[in-house]
Amino acid sequence: MANEKNVQPGIRDGEQGETGAQFPVWRPQDADREYYRYETKKRIQHYSVPPQTIFRPAKPTPTIRDEEHKRVAVYARVSTKSKEQVSSIENQTKYYTEKIAKTPNWELAEIYSDEGKSGTSKKWRPEFKRMLEDASKKKMDLIVCASVSRFARNISDLIEEVRKLRTTNPSNPVGVYFETEDLYTLDPNINERLQMQGLFAEWESGNKSRRMILSYDQRICTGQFPLSDLLGLRHTIEGGFVIEQEEAKTVKYIFLATLCGHTAGEIADVLTDKQRQTLRGRTEWTAPMVKAIMENERRWGDLEVRKRVVIDYKEKVTAKNDGLREGAYIPHYHEGIVSPEIARAAHMMRASRYKFGSVPDVYVIDNGALKGFVSISPIWSGIDNQAFQDISRQVYNENEFEELEHQANIVNGIEHSNVASMSLNDYRIAPGVMFMTRSDPQLTFSRKTLKLNGACWDKLDQQKHIEFLYHPVLEVIAVRSCTAANPNAVAWDDKKSGLQLRTSAFSNAVYDKLDWMRKYRFRFRGVTRVRGGERIIFFFLDEPQILIGKDKKKIDASNASDSTAKYIPYRESDCRKTADFAARVAYPENWQGQFGVSYDIKQQRSKVLDTVSSADIRNHGTKVINPFIGIIPSRGEIADELDQIYDAM
Repeated sequence: MANEKNVQPGIRDGEQGETGAQFPVWRPQDADREYYRYETKKRIQHYSVPPQTIFRPAKPTPTIRDEEHKRVAVYARVSTKSKEQVSSIENQTKYYTEKIAKTPNWELAEIYSDEGKSGTSKKWRPEFKRMLEDASKKKMDLIVCASVSRFARNISDLIEEVRKLRTTNPSNPVGVYFETEDLYTLDPNINERLQMQGLFAEWESGNKSRRMILSYDQRICTGQFPLSDLLGLRHTIEGGFVIEQEEAKTVKYIFLATLCGHTAGEIADVLTDKQRQTLRGRTEWTAPMVKAIMENERRWGDLEVRKRVVIDYKEKVTAKNDGLREGAYIPHYHEGIVSPEIARAAHMMRASRYKFGSVPDVYVIDNGALKGFVSISPIWSGIDNQAFQDISRQVYNENEFEELEHQANIVNGIEHSNVASMSLNDYRIAPGVMFMTRSDPQLTFSRKTLKLNGACWDKLDQQKHIEFLYHPVLEVIAVRSCTAANPNAVAWDDKKSGLQLRTSAFSNAVYDKLDWMRKYRFRFRGVTRVRGGERIIFFFLDEPQILIGKDKKKIDASNASDSTAKYIPYRESDCRKTADFAARVAYPENWQGQFGVSYDIKQQRSKVLDTVSSADIRNHGTKVINPFIGIIPSRGEIADELDQIYDAM
């Protein structure tokens, strides 16, 4: 047999191969197989069991009707907390308690029930998880459940947990009996049936989710909006809301206390001390709970339907409904607990961290060289370009505003002035921003921030507080020193390193007004005026240095135009794709070939700057209606109403 590895099929014994070697006798390829078959048959026929052998028969296939004593647990689940579902779980509890008591070899271990829990995942079912933990500690022998769908609507969870119950303690496996399907998981012959029932349960859950989505779509399209109760409001069968007066006191207190400067945490402490109940009867309040009350638009009379949508019904993953499915927003849908103006004011108060315990009044300068400039806090939220336009316009009559727009167009190069001599109109001067150095005051805009460099602090005589002014028509930002008592005062603590503020709303308003491309940042050179010891810096937003580089540190270190400076379109309306320039800075495309702005425009701007007086710089302005909010009660009236609600709670 040692030479069999050299046998070539089809060559007979004694014949020579190509190399001349001798080979054994040729054999059919299946000869060995036939030989072993013969030997196997002969061995089985002559084999006999040793007489001393003791056979141990297997236990019979387990069934639910075994006579062995069993500690039986029951699992019941309903997916909602409706009256019908509560009745269902109570009926299950009573039914299985009696059934176990009537079965001679059964002893009730415990009943586990999850109310208002979906079966698509085990994550949010505390009683289900506790039951599995108890099973691993050998506290039961059998689990009884009404159906596979009550145990799990996720086939992965179903198969995994049944396997663990059977194998974690092999000497004491725990079986699950599903009464509706008559399946007992310790029976090895039901695996395929169990998997099939699990698939049906999962499919049914998915189909139910799809039916609910379709039903929601239909109700929204027909105006039958899904409503539910919330603190202070009760929905009606007609599809509206009515105010629940006692609960409404809590809601009003939250909004008014916010307007009076109290934080969400402070408000939560008061509500807890007062034992004010939530919709579910809780009396312990937290800051997030207070904020959630304020964020629901139904509290001020609006209605938003389908704010969020389910992305994965098994894992309960949701996302903001940003056009993913049908939705609707209906202003003034019902009577609100608070007015929309109070709600807007409270939101701005919380988001912008206003001072003095209330939303500050809005001031606009109504006379002098700074007429139309709005005193702003750059950290304001909920504002837009139109709001600034409305504020500024309140101090002009119709003719004045038309003239203002004409002057603004002259300054911005859109129109020429009606001067007698046009000889200097074509004479152009390079913008100062093209020669900007580190010692010049600089303002830098991005989509989210506003930054002043350290030179601004020096130019403002190193003042500790500054105020921002903005003229939305002339497109000018001014910065002046002020006292800490000014409602819009900005503290400047870190002097030399400059001042940087997060200004998302204000930045967006300016970007919208000037149609700037949002991928760029913009830097401006300030022009300082000193009058009688009063100081102010003007930044003209039509003379930008455009920051296009990706290395922000290099951009911030840049003090002058690069020798490789480019001229680019920088407005969204240009609708052109700009190249990825090697230069870190660029300038408006219309400066190319003309090199700057006209002498006449410069003259118009100089007149504005030269007429500024110390009285103008000190002018605090006049109070106007706040278009961000609307008309709300005075601070004193709000404080009085808050005290009344506090006493009534």
